[in-house]
Amino acid sequence: MQSKTIILLSLFFSAIAGLNVQGSFGSAVSVDADVDTTINFGIAGINPSLTINVDQDAQVTLSLLVSAETTPLPRGYNLLTQSAGLATNVGYTFNVTPSTAKFSANLTGGVLAQAALALLGQVNIKAGLLQFDATAKTYNQIAIAVPSIAQQLSFSLPSVGSYAFVAFNIESPIPTFYGYARELVANVANRVVYLVNATEQFAINVTSSVQTDLKVDYSTSISGGANFDGYIALDAYFQIETASPAQIAANLSYTFDQAVLAAKGIAADTLVFAYQTASGWKIDGSATVSGSVVTQGTTHFSQWGVYGQSGSSDATTIFVSTWLVICAIFSLL
Repeated sequence: MQSKTIILLSLFFSAIAGLNVQGSFGSAVSVDADVDTTINFGIAGINPSLTINVDQDAQVTLSLLVSAETTPLPRGYNLLTQSAGLATNVGYTFNVTPSTAKFSANLTGGVLAQAALALLGQVNIKAGLLQFDATAKTYNQIAIAVPSIAQQLSFSLPSVGSYAFVAFNIESPIPTFYGYARELVANVANRVVYLVNATEQFAINVTSSVQTDLKVDYSTSISGGANFDGYIALDAYFQIETASPAQIAANLSYTFDQAVLAAKGIAADTLVFAYQTASGWKIDGSATVSGSVVTQGTTHFSQWGVYGQSGSSDATTIFVSTWLVICAIFSLL
């Protein structure tokens, strides 16, 4: 009886402590539901390792990503292995089946830690991880969870897909998926960009009075998003919100497509951001247009849209007016 009790207790505490198994890149590992399982892909427990907990029995696969995605990396980002002078894989592809499984997963160490150590002497350069969305062709920067005492960097993997190790300047914008929360550091200028094909489609430069999460959702149509007061909708809407109340000072920037403006008959120099209220759309402040980017300041977040007016640009208007004056003068001679 005593021996049976000891065995049962041993199994109980093993379940609490989690399970360690050996895995190999590209091969599926069976993981039991509701058990913290650490899959070691090195030798004798040496990193890299993946710790995962799933809500149902599942198959977990971690494969080497040996080449970069065809979509260019965001501005200011380079493959970490190149920056650190290491000829090795550029990241991992992570998959869990069945696709209905819900999980929490954490990746630790490996080439990432080795490359990060090679960058320690560079003050302005940090090591990081970019998540790649193959459908949207966009990137999302994954925050470093907790560097361990042994300099092993640890990252949370929010979903299946491809992850590339990168090196980036600390002043580089932070690429983010629409709909994902991004932490804002209090009383510091944060620049968050939302990418389409590695181009900054929408960007926010924001200083917040408190540390909080920022989330932006993008859509091409919304209820009540029609034209108003002579302004034509560009069909670009952004729901911007913070997780907690904060005083903010922000600049919103949108990179527009000249062909879309031409199709809608909108003059670029009339573009503005407007926000939605219970009584309709309101324009807060004035916008500036430089190249294909419209920028406008604000002190509040809500539902915003990009609008413009029909007609020619100021330069064209001046040219036409001048030409009409000249023609009128000659007609009097």
